[in-house]
Amino acid sequence: MTRNSYIFGIGGTGARIVRALTMMLAAGTKVKDTGKIVPIIIDVDAKNADTARTLQALGKYKYIRERGYGPSEEIRDGFFNANLNTLSSIKTAQNSSEKLDDSFQLQFENLEKSFIQYLDPNDELVGDINMDLLEALYDNTPPDHADFHESELHLRLDQGFKGNPNIGSVVFNNLANTDEFKFVLKSIGEHDRIFIISSIFGGTGSSGFPQLVRLLQHEEKLRPNIFGALTVMPYFNVTDNSASAINSDRFNSKTEAALAYYHKYLKGRINCFYQLWDQPLRQYENKEGGMEQRNSAHLLELIGATAVIDFINKPDGAFKPKGQTEYLDFGIKKEDQVIDIRHFYDATARNVMYPLTLLTYAMKMHLDVIPKHRNEAFYKELDLESKWTNDLFYQTLSDFFKNHYCEWLEEMSTNERSFQPFNLKQDLNGLVREKAVPVSRIMGMITDGGISDSFLRKELGKAEDELKKTYPEPEERFFRLLHTISAKCFSKLDSLPTMI
Repeated sequence: MTRNSYIFGIGGTGARIVRALTMMLAAGTKVKDTGKIVPIIIDVDAKNADTARTLQALGKYKYIRERGYGPSEEIRDGFFNANLNTLSSIKTAQNSSEKLDDSFQLQFENLEKSFIQYLDPNDELVGDINMDLLEALYDNTPPDHADFHESELHLRLDQGFKGNPNIGSVVFNNLANTDEFKFVLKSIGEHDRIFIISSIFGGTGSSGFPQLVRLLQHEEKLRPNIFGALTVMPYFNVTDNSASAINSDRFNSKTEAALAYYHKYLKGRINCFYQLWDQPLRQYENKEGGMEQRNSAHLLELIGATAVIDFINKPDGAFKPKGQTEYLDFGIKKEDQVIDIRHFYDATARNVMYPLTLLTYAMKMHLDVIPKHRNEAFYKELDLESKWTNDLFYQTLSDFFKNHYCEWLEEMSTNERSFQPFNLKQDLNGLVREKAVPVSRIMGMITDGGISDSFLRKELGKAEDELKKTYPEPEERFFRLLHTISAKCFSKLDSLPTMI
């Protein structure tokens, strides 16, 4: 039975984990019994840079896959094989006549205002008595004070909740009134799965998660659906900034309060509850949101994306009976500040690190190696000279590799804790850290073994001759060529590095 999987990423952390998930699926990480994966980003911070680049990566993935494979849900191997699609692609008897923007983001309405204006848009309801109640619940700094616009009642909602879940819970409650959310409720089928990603130490994630569960399960037809969730506890700090509403000294107390609330009100409503945390080592610059909030990718976000894959791939019989919650954590083999492929257990190495290794070979092939083989038959057969510069498919693939995948890897490699699986500046023989392909060299030139130019020319030509018999469309054939030659490179490596 094929089902769809709805992945809700709430706030900046949710968006960053969906970004990592996009890279894993681009690498060809396997998903089972799944038609479409529908990521839905929910973030009130309209200009958040972390959210924006996740949406860009999702859009490029969607375009690359559609050009490479068409709309087919039957592709089960190769790069970009998962059908990562927008909510508008789901057509059911209930929503067939409705139109929705082709977007990965669920939009709120009426947020271009302060919180008090959101509560009382017409200045008619807040009298002296009601104002006394609001001031008992929320900070109301006087207008002549320097922090007036940072106070809770005067916070601009389209800039995010800035670590205030007490505001976020009110705004999220109105999500149910939007046309887009109503479309969501109509689109989810009885066998589809629902997964929610959020942080627990800020405002948007910690308030949005329980409200979203409540709104989804308020719909009677969705109560039997299988729900999964990933809660991310503090894994970074922010610098001190007296002008900012965000203070990482309060992250732990917010986490404890939210966990207590989740345990009391969500126990039994989530089938699989994944939890992640790490000792915060990195201090990000304290940016409250908008275009300046662009945090470097973190290893924990990659691990968070593995939770999504684990949930999607579980067979129905693996879940506990309704009303019971299974709690899951993630561990590595050894505590280190620099993590590489050797630190992961076999299942993660096989299901995640191997595909990422192939994609990294493919990235190097696409950006550095193939353009140097203009005189080879495979290059001319695929008409790459023209398409490399004039075809949007090849340009978008280059952009995804260079400005999304490579950037994501480089950010994790310089973060704390650092994730360094690959030597991106070395050639294909030294690409995988802690295990180089054995070669013989004279004066820097490969004379025996390894991934040499002659090896690549031979294998690229042979693969093109075989693939054109089965794949007449050049885009899919090029996809398959990249995957085939990457597997050939990996065969020279023989296996992933492991700890002795």
